[in-house]
Amino acid sequence: MAGEAWWKRKGAPPAAGESLALAPAAPQAGLLARLTSLPRWAKILLAVLLLLIVWYGVIGTMRSGIRPDLSLRPSEVQLPVGGSVTAAMAARIIEHEVDERAFTPNDPFFFPTGFARRTPAYQARLIGTVAVAVSGLSERTEGAELRRAANSLATPPEKWWLRSTWPPIGPSAERQYRRAAEALIAHNEALGASRRGDPNSSVHSRMDPASVAALSVLADAVEAEAARGDRMLRNPSSGSISVQLAGARGTATAAALMMRGLRDDNAAAIRISGKAARWGEALDALDTAASVSPLVTREADLVTIGYSLLIAGNAMRDILQVNPS
Repeated sequence: MAGEAWWKRKGAPPAAGESLALAPAAPQAGLLARLTSLPRWAKILLAVLLLLIVWYGVIGTMRSGIRPDLSLRPSEVQLPVGGSVTAAMAARIIEHEVDERAFTPNDPFFFPTGFARRTPAYQARLIGTVAVAVSGLSERTEGAELRRAANSLATPPEKWWLRSTWPPIGPSAERQYRRAAEALIAHNEALGASRRGDPNSSVHSRMDPASVAALSVLADAVEAEAARGDRMLRNPSSGSISVQLAGARGTATAAALMMRGLRDDNAAAIRISGKAARWGEALDALDTAASVSPLVTREADLVTIGYSLLIAGNAMRDILQVNPS
């Protein structure tokens, strides 16, 4: 009876052989139609949300990221004939981080990387390690250009061109670091000119005092980085493990590249000292520390990088025993 009532409401029953078909459902409104029907305040809120996602999420990710390049080598401009490979390597690292990449430690909050933490920690610690090495070189080397480079590299990486102190406008950290690179190149040009015509002027049976001083402060930086990681392992609430790991990778990367420069500048002295294996051990450990890149950071990763830094520091101290400052 229920079926007959239905057919009475809809009309005559279907003829023999005809199939029963339900009436098609009314099409639902599409996503675009539903979005256009939103009130104006909701549309504005949605547009702002999408803009923030693109600005900080997409563009910020593209401009940041930790990408250690242990294959960096100085150009012919940075390393003229007779120049210091160590000074040239410092200039090359600065060029890579300031000109070829986006320098993020001093980005204000409205920049795409304004809220990034890992990349600024990596770059700040990397430039800081280069700065102490150049400062060590300048303490034992005559030349105004090297001292000028050390002074420019002493600029805190957080300095932007606009600041809350007086004067309110000044050179940013990037500008100061570019000046340091220019001074390092000028130092190498003068050094190369003074050594021209004397191919044995840089060949010594012992590491030169400037290189020893640079290696000593690099060992200090590596050991201090390992100590920072150890303190965080003992007190995890003292900071972010991922940020500490990023900073440690910056220290390891800079120390590895600067040590390669020192090794090339003192190749003959290293062979005579019998410590070539220790140089290799230190560089391998630093390369390992710089390459620690877990998808999800855990305390075990901090242990791994800390252990590698300790191995590197011990090898560097052993090298310094043969070449006391």
